[in-house]
Amino acid sequence: MARLLTSSIESVERLDVLLHLRSDPTHTFTARTLAAALKLPTASVEQDLAILCGRGFLTVSIGNDLLYAYKPISPAIDEVLREVADLNRLRRSDVVAALISRDGKDPVRAFANAFLIRGNKKGDGDA
Repeated sequence: MARLLTSSIESVERLDVLLHLRSDPTHTFTARTLAAALKLPTASVEQDLAILCGRGFLTVSIGNDLLYAYKPISPAIDEVLREVADLNRLRRSDVVAALISRDGKDPVRAFANAFLIRGNKKGDGDA
């Protein structure tokens, strides 16, 4: 469960988007309606929805707008997300703390990794 939170959900905002969709799995939502319900910027919610959809938590259909619904790709993922939702309800501060500590590390690491020189063989990176 911790691995799912830190590797696939990654942020408190994304968790809130996912859990909101999970709370009403028969309903479809646009990014705008979710953003309004969660009081978040629409552009940010659009990005979260695209990521969650790509990771197999949601489905998307096209109408007048993109419509997202909770529909994990496997029952195992659905079960873990049920546990995540229960944990979030019972110990939200712990869930938030785990996600925030993870959030604080990754952007810096990604930035630093962009400057790593890979390989030590002569000729690697030589002009």
